[in-house]
Amino acid sequence: MVGIATRILVTSSLATCLLLGGTRAAAQAHPYTLETRREVILTAAGFAMVVGAIPVRNAQQTLTLDEIEALDPNDVNEFDRPATEQWSLGAKNASDVLVLALLASPVALTITEAGRGQSTAIGIMYLETFLLTNGMTQLLKGLTNRTRPYAYNDNPAVPEEDKLDTHAVRSFPSGHTSNAFAAAVFLSSTYSKLHPNSVARTWVWIGSLTAAGTVGYLRYRAGQHYTTDIIAGAILGASMGYLVPKLHEVSPVYVAPSEGGLAVGVTMQF
Repeated sequence: MVGIATRILVTSSLATCLLLGGTRAAAQAHPYTLETRREVILTAAGFAMVVGAIPVRNAQQTLTLDEIEALDPNDVNEFDRPATEQWSLGAKNASDVLVLALLASPVALTITEAGRGQSTAIGIMYLETFLLTNGMTQLLKGLTNRTRPYAYNDNPAVPEEDKLDTHAVRSFPSGHTSNAFAAAVFLSSTYSKLHPNSVARTWVWIGSLTAAGTVGYLRYRAGQHYTTDIIAGAILGASMGYLVPKLHEVSPVYVAPSEGGLAVGVTMQF
């Protein structure tokens, strides 16, 4: 009902302005719109999942030395098993730096769009994307309780304290990967919408997705995640990075001549 009423209000207002001003239509200047009810729902849902994941995490039991000793890589499915042989502290540190750079990239877009009147919309959409992505990721980590690959690794370079930490049973899905793909797809999709005629759009997509994929590979190489953890994280993050902006899109306004004057239409996606 709120969505229908909003559409009627926007359409009526645009029709009045155009009829009084006698102007013809131009493309919609702002491709994204904010609607209080929707923003409250999305933000509250993401925040609730983030907060709800805390007691789930606190309830997780760490592995004991006996349990670690009993871990057998052959118990891991064949597709994921190679991850149990991976370990690289350098790859782990590199993934930390790269994911932070990706998370900051949409913030830079928000700043550059300040003069276009879309900075607030981009900022709120990104906050919603971040909360929903991390809320779902953290809940799944707590509920699946999957042991990380490095816990199976007999390499003496793997610190015993890492295997005994709560992080060792929070493998699925990959949080670094979900955040990387959420940021990459959010950046690329919003940039493409804001700059539909820019030749840089293709390179933004290629660059951001390559960086996000690299984060996933580094997490595998570091022995932090299985391939299925990374695939799941990529799907989850990319979905949020695409769907949240899509819910806020406003289609271009169009004007067509009619017998009674000008006909104005606008479609809004909620």
